[in-house]
Amino acid sequence: MRKNDNIKACGRTIEYEIVYSKKRRKAAILVRPDLKVEFRAPHGLSREAIRDMVQKKAGWVREKLDWFEANRLPNQEKRYNDGEMYLYLGREYPIKITHVDGIKKPSASFSGSELTVLIPGMRSEELEPALVKEAVWSFYRDCAEPEVGKLLKAYSEKLGVAPPDFKVKHQKKRWGSCSADNILRINFQLVMAPPEQLEYVVVHELCHVKEKNHSASFWKLVGELMPGYEVHRKRLKKDGWRYVL
Repeated sequence: MRKNDNIKACGRTIEYEIVYSKKRRKAAILVRPDLKVEFRAPHGLSREAIRDMVQKKAGWVREKLDWFEANRLPNQEKRYNDGEMYLYLGREYPIKITHVDGIKKPSASFSGSELTVLIPGMRSEELEPALVKEAVWSFYRDCAEPEVGKLLKAYSEKLGVAPPDFKVKHQKKRWGSCSADNILRINFQLVMAPPEQLEYVVVHELCHVKEKNHSASFWKLVGELMPGYEVHRKRLKKDGWRYVL
């Protein structure tokens, strides 16, 4: 459950989103690079108690917001136009848009050192970005699915479990997740990253099949399956802002 609230502190209004979770035991405040503040609360914590906690941390929140404002990352929102650069497995490729008569649906594929997008001919310029986006998203999703499946098969064998069901999908705030019934969801935008980062996320979520939290036992299991995962975890945190479609 999510709710929005705000307080006035340190000479400004601090707006934040409250995210309740029955599994959470301790409250936590998160300040995101996009200047959004999230309060992660245990189920049942009152709004008044949350306001008091945000008030006490207001100085820290303001410092983080000011830092992110001063060091804002470049806008990665894609325009889906000719020549724009796209990452795939850690390398950049320019997009080449070609109008083709006689086709009904747009499609994308690699052609040499370019990401080629074919779209139906005789379409207006206003519709072109939407058609290109449709093709690119489908292409990345189709590329991610077999990669994730291959990794899950290999690491499930190492873990001694049957490969769980999985879905590749777009997720705004997560690279991956594991549901209570062990269905894994992996963000298909991870195929923009170097392969080791996708591998780390798959291993991370697979380990949640056995360990549902982030305890010492969980991280020990991740390390046993993927020695040196810490390097790829740090790089994903550092470079993840680039993996946006």
